[in-house]
Amino acid sequence: MTTLSKLVIIMSDILDEILSLLAQFLWPPEREKQRAKRLRVLTAATHHYLQYGYQKASMDDIAINAGVSKGALYLYFPSKLNLLCSALALEAEQYYQNHLIMSDTSWTPRERFSWTLAKIMGQYETSPLSTKLRFQTHDLHLVITDYSRESETLAAIRTAEMRLLESLVGDLLGSRFENAEIKVISGIVYDVIAGLILLPESVRQTPLSGFMSVNEMIVNGLESIKPGEILAPGGGTVRDPRQRFGKKVHAL
Repeated sequence: MTTLSKLVIIMSDILDEILSLLAQFLWPPEREKQRAKRLRVLTAATHHYLQYGYQKASMDDIAINAGVSKGALYLYFPSKLNLLCSALALEAEQYYQNHLIMSDTSWTPRERFSWTLAKIMGQYETSPLSTKLRFQTHDLHLVITDYSRESETLAAIRTAEMRLLESLVGDLLGSRFENAEIKVISGIVYDVIAGLILLPESVRQTPLSGFMSVNEMIVNGLESIKPGEILAPGGGTVRDPRQRFGKKVHAL
């Protein structure tokens, strides 16, 4: 089996894992009629959150719009936050299923990395609820700081996303880099992407349309790294970045 074939299998397995985690969070075992009602509530909630935002959203109004009693609504979704997380998970599930399947195996490692990064960033152009949260800075802060039972699912998804990113970074940089270096570099890239995605529109300096330029800068930066530059001697810790850029930085 070629290295490319192994990568495609790894990526496919990780995407399946992410979709499985989303499905477990979204769709507990239940009858078809209950599943349809749950989806109806999620659809109504998405429209309501889009119109009013998270803080001003009303569970009473969502129940009315979905055609269910308030008691039934809380049986499906125990809190307003859980309902919002579920609506966001539904957006993500639909996006991953429709957009994040790599079909062209003739791409170079650079093309594979750039394509996947663009798709991850592009999720937030085609996911209106996620975009709405970024516009509502206070709502975004509430969601990030106030989740409870959703944290386990979100942590598992984040772990799977990191493994996907590590596979792509390892493919791009090649076998000269140790696994420890790949993990550190992938963590840095993850933080950069997450910062861009989560940064509210009101303070971001780069519009969504400019993300391809960001993508190109990330790839160029990764390709300029040499083995051993990131980890300090002995491994496990990140070098002082001034070491890479020379004495001029020390003089600042």
